[in-house]
Amino acid sequence: MTATRTGTFYGVGVGPGDPELLTLKAVRVLSHSDCIYVPSSRLSIQNYVADVVKAHASPTCESVPVTFSLADNSAQRQHHWHATAQEICARLQAGQNVAFVTLGDPLLYSTYIYLLRALQDISPTAKVETVPGISAFSAAAALTNSPLGEGLHPLTVIHAANDLEQIRTLLATGGGVILMKIGPLLAQIVALIEQADALPRSVFVARAGLPEQHIETDLLRLRHAPPKTGNLAVIIVQARRK
Repeated sequence: MTATRTGTFYGVGVGPGDPELLTLKAVRVLSHSDCIYVPSSRLSIQNYVADVVKAHASPTCESVPVTFSLADNSAQRQHHWHATAQEICARLQAGQNVAFVTLGDPLLYSTYIYLLRALQDISPTAKVETVPGISAFSAAAALTNSPLGEGLHPLTVIHAANDLEQIRTLLATGGGVILMKIGPLLAQIVALIEQADALPRSVFVARAGLPEQHIETDLLRLRHAPPKTGNLAVIIVQARRK
């Protein structure tokens, strides 16, 4: 009797939103997967992920929506991801190749990290392969020709730009700073950048690669922008030249 072949679990980064910014490997994995888990949330950008799956998955591939766990309780969030991981384990043991798609890069502030940990807790020997993707700030840098790292200057990535004092301190060092998840604090962050005399070396990009993409190289124009302007936005502050 031939033993059942176990499947492989793939974490696939599909980039920030531009459909041309998928790697060849991501396209190959999606086209050969038996089942693809597609995260969903109230953010419209997540629709892009579903569109990518439709474009590249095989006709026989099963698409399974996964809702983000927004529970305040850490144990509840872990239970959510462990339940999803249990489903995936069963599919892998049945010989299916299963993919989980995510915006940007799977190992950079992604929900894939929580699912991966849950899967490894349940099945430490599961075959896992992560396919890297292009991050939103890498796309923003390319769109504006803004160097992210140069010489020996440090680069700091702030995932949630809600600690204004932390941002003030980082700007004072003169190193490169990437601010993500700007949200409603956009005007206050622009004020901090102005106080640090860093406006000439700063750029703003929202919804990079999507049809409603917004690029601004003069951040002073954003001081009175509507509150939603900072949603899904990145600010890149280049390091001060010596």
